[in-house]
Amino acid sequence: MRCPGLPLCGLLWFWLPLFASRPVKIDKVKADTKNLTRTIIARIQEEHTQTPCSEPTAGLDFIPGERPLESLDSMDETLQIFQRILPSLPMENVPVAQIFNDIENLRSLIQTLGSHLGCTFHKSSNLAALGNLTELLTLSPYTTAVVALDRLQTCLHSIVKHLDHIGSC
Repeated sequence: MRCPGLPLCGLLWFWLPLFASRPVKIDKVKADTKNLTRTIIARIQEEHTQTPCSEPTAGLDFIPGERPLESLDSMDETLQIFQRILPSLPMENVPVAQIFNDIENLRSLIQTLGSHLGCTFHKSSNLAALGNLTELLTLSPYTTAVVALDRLQTCLHSIVKHLDHIGSC
């Protein structure tokens, strides 16, 4: 005689771990975000030892860095722009691909933090203004790379600074 309840019990037995799981705490997500941000800063600093230009650079206004990043949405928008800029940079001794992947993971952590807080993220309006980066990089590729990495580092420091004070979107 077959027992029709046995497959059902087996199925419920496999679902048991799903019901016993706990959600990720916001503090854990914040700590992971801070650690990854510090890792990216360290990667930039270990390979990129050039001093940043203190003079204003004309034509590089499309690279963010001066505005404060106090909301999760502004952090995500800024990181989107850097994700667009980084693959175009002509850097041999800086691990641009690794930094690019780390920024992608950082954006995922920020979006996870935002989903815990009920935030909605928007696509950056500055992405369309970037246009064709190869044309912009032909004029002064090395200066653009130095400025981009310096401003990325400034943005990452701002993210670490403001991450503890974020209570809403």
